[in-house]
Amino acid sequence: MSLEGKTAVIVGASGKHNFGVSTARLLAKNGANVVISGRRQHLLDALAEEIGGIGIRCDMNDESSIEALFAGAKAHTGRVDIAINSAGGLAGGPISTLTRDQIQPTLDVSFIGALLFFRYAAGAMTDGGSVITISSLTARLPGPGLAVYAAARAGIDYAIKVAALEYGPQKIRFNSIAAGLIQTDMTDAMFTGSDPETRFLPHIPLGRMGTTDDIAETALWLADCETSGFINGQLIDVSGGQQNGKLP
Repeated sequence: MSLEGKTAVIVGASGKHNFGVSTARLLAKNGANVVISGRRQHLLDALAEEIGGIGIRCDMNDESSIEALFAGAKAHTGRVDIAINSAGGLAGGPISTLTRDQIQPTLDVSFIGALLFFRYAAGAMTDGGSVITISSLTARLPGPGLAVYAAARAGIDYAIKVAALEYGPQKIRFNSIAAGLIQTDMTDAMFTGSDPETRFLPHIPLGRMGTTDDIAETALWLADCETSGFINGQLIDVSGGQQNGKLP
């Protein structure tokens, strides 16, 4: 598989161990020109140097920042072929205690920002392309305290299908990856305390924990029009079969 000559824009790649970072490394390894983005410039700079890419700060709460990201990517590389949104935060709490101020930040990033990401990503693509959202299994398997996060993810997963219809004539594909429970910067707290394998593996039919590389490999497949060019408007579960069960 080769992405030589293709430019990939990846948001959510300014962490230390997350889906965006792993995906950026894999796409660069497969020949893509990678533009990484997130809120922490020093982490972007370090990863960009490692993979030979470009780091551009972007705040998914700010429409002008999203627009500037894609303008900057085109200015540096001349094109955008692949856009991957891995941004998000695990906000939560029981519905009985939620306030508007607690709800709005998650919606701003994971729904409103994600929709605007669709708009500006597609607007930067002049020769077809692939837009990928890294979503969550929680959008379909409910868990206590996850109403806001899961609802935002479920909403953007549905919007993927609408975008696939609207942009299909331009040969721009939209797909989503439903990540199962995987240890990342965002979920580290869930893996503290008792042995995570004892707690989580009974809910995963394949009998192992997922990794950020599992998500990156799926993103690579969806990014390559030669291998997934007829896949559009789909939600791809990457959870070891956990979608057939329940959350721990």
